[in-house]
Amino acid sequence: MKTKKLLIPVMLMLSSIFFIQCAKDDDTTPSDGAKGQLTMSITDAPSDDANVKGTFVTISEVKIDGKTVEGFTKQTIEISAYQNGNAKLLYDGEVEAKAHSSVTLVMDYESDASGNSPGCYVLTNDNQKHRLAATSETKGEISLSKAFVVEENSDTELVIDFDLRKSIVHDTNDQDQTDYRFVTRTELNNSVRIMKKESCGDVKGKLTASAFLNEDVYVFIYKKGQYNASVETMGQGSSNVFFAKAVTSAEVEQDGDYHLAFIEEGDYEVYIAKYEKDADNKSVFKGMVNATSAIPGLLLNNIQVSAQSQIQLNINVTGIN
Repeated sequence: MKTKKLLIPVMLMLSSIFFIQCAKDDDTTPSDGAKGQLTMSITDAPSDDANVKGTFVTISEVKIDGKTVEGFTKQTIEISAYQNGNAKLLYDGEVEAKAHSSVTLVMDYESDASGNSPGCYVLTNDNQKHRLAATSETKGEISLSKAFVVEENSDTELVIDFDLRKSIVHDTNDQDQTDYRFVTRTELNNSVRIMKKESCGDVKGKLTASAFLNEDVYVFIYKKGQYNASVETMGQGSSNVFFAKAVTSAEVEQDGDYHLAFIEEGDYEVYIAKYEKDADNKSVFKGMVNATSAIPGLLLNNIQVSAQSQIQLNINVTGIN
């Protein structure tokens, strides 16, 4: 009888120990002060301006959830040099291991990383620097909302796409003596996107119509259902931005190749546009190109991108609208 009396307490004690141990094993919440590795790189969608030789931005500070990250060094980046899947490392360091919701880039308009003025500018083919911000502005911020988790003792990779075509326009205000300027603050925030690299795929291929290969031709990719021809082919907003809702774009190379990089998984549509140079050698939108997929069973208005995938999409073009 004594054995029976002891059995229940012993079993309860063992069950408690087992429960506590399981709770410990299942507890994946980072400990207080835990850190994880975060890398951020910056890439670019091309400008449609033939007069632009290079575009330089100076980033003086990076914030996550409004707090400055430690160990970041001021950088001046020629972002137009990083296209077609190429990216420049912006930050590589440890941050708090937890869920985050935003990244902010602080830009220095006054001076670059070497102390030269200005900090953000367009370099045209005549080697003239064109300040991108008004002379009264010394710095600006690009705020990007993005939910991402940095886990303890693991690596997280983010890619920031600075779309030059949507972020910089010709300046008609002679007061600042510059031919280019950043778009408005709201438009600038909308022209830069941020992605988790592991969630992205690529779309690339070749345009097969040789008659267009000596022209300025661009491939635009939209989230499915977001393209409206009567709206997207007209200038939108205060800065008169064309193709404003495009996720990104790529210039078609002389051999017909194009590459749309860092596309988050989802359903998309692809469209082709032709530009021509005006009397001042500036690229001007001419019209949309009639195009069909050269890949059997793959439609330009139904492209499914999966994470870490690469879609080969060759395109036949027949004429211009």
